[in-house]
Amino acid sequence: MFVLLRFLKRIYLYRSIITSMAIREVQKRYAGTLGGLLWSVINPLMMVLVYWFVFSVGFKVKPAGGIPFIVVFLCGLIPWLTFSEVLITSTNALIANTHLVTKTVFPTEVLPLVYLLASLITHIIMMIILFIVLLMNHISVSIYNLQLLYYLFSLCIFSLGLSWILSAANVFWKDVGQGLGVILNMWFWFTPIVWDIGIIPQKYQFIVKLNPFYYIVEGYKTSFVYHFPIWHNWRVGIYFWAINLLVFIVGVCIFRRLKPEFAEVL
Repeated sequence: MFVLLRFLKRIYLYRSIITSMAIREVQKRYAGTLGGLLWSVINPLMMVLVYWFVFSVGFKVKPAGGIPFIVVFLCGLIPWLTFSEVLITSTNALIANTHLVTKTVFPTEVLPLVYLLASLITHIIMMIILFIVLLMNHISVSIYNLQLLYYLFSLCIFSLGLSWILSAANVFWKDVGQGLGVILNMWFWFTPIVWDIGIIPQKYQFIVKLNPFYYIVEGYKTSFVYHFPIWHNWRVGIYFWAINLLVFIVGVCIFRRLKPEFAEVL
C-alpha cells in the first residue's frame, strides 16, 4: 500500500507536466490541418450515422421504452470511444516517446495519463452532441445527468490501470499493440452498446454483466435516458469496483516493476 501511495504521490507532483503535455498532444494531433478539432468529431459522427441508418432505418430497431435507438446508442458509444482511444494511444506511449523514456529523470508513468487527458477532449465534444440529440428527441435534462461525473471517473480509473499494464508490456512484446485492435473489436460487440441486454434470456444475462465495461455503459444510459440512481445496480457496482481497483493496483505494480528496464530495451 505504501508503494501505491508513493507512486500516486509522484504523479501528483508532476501534475503541471501532465497538463502541459496533454495540451501539447492535442495541438500536435491537429497541427497543420484545416479542420482542427473537427476531425475528432467527424469520424465518430460518421460511425453514428452508419449505425443509425442500419439499425433505425434498415432494421427499425426500437429499444425498450420507446427511446430512439440513436439516443441509447450514443450513451454507450461515447464512453467506449474514450476508452478505446485511451488504450490505443497509451499502449504505444512509451515507444512513441523513446526520447523521454531514455532520460532517467523523466517520470514515464505520467505518459498514459497524458493520453487520457487528451482523449477527454473528444469525450467533451461528443457529450455536447449527446445533449443536442437529447433535446431534439424531447428528453429533458435531469439531476441524474450529474452522475456522468461518477461514471467518467470510473472509466478513467479503469482505463488508466489497463494503460499502465499494456504500455509496459508493449515495450517487451510488440504483439500487444498489434493484438489490441482485435481484442477491442470483440470487446465492443460483447458490450451492450449496439444491442440491448434485454434480448438475452434472464438466466444468461450474468455472463454479460461479468464484462466490467457493462457497468459504465449502463451507467451512462441510466444517467441520460432511464434516470436511475447510481445505487440501482449496486451488486454490479461492487463487482466492477473490485475488478477496477485490482486492475489499477496491478497496473501500478507491473509498470513500477518493469520501468527500470524500459530504457535498456528501447
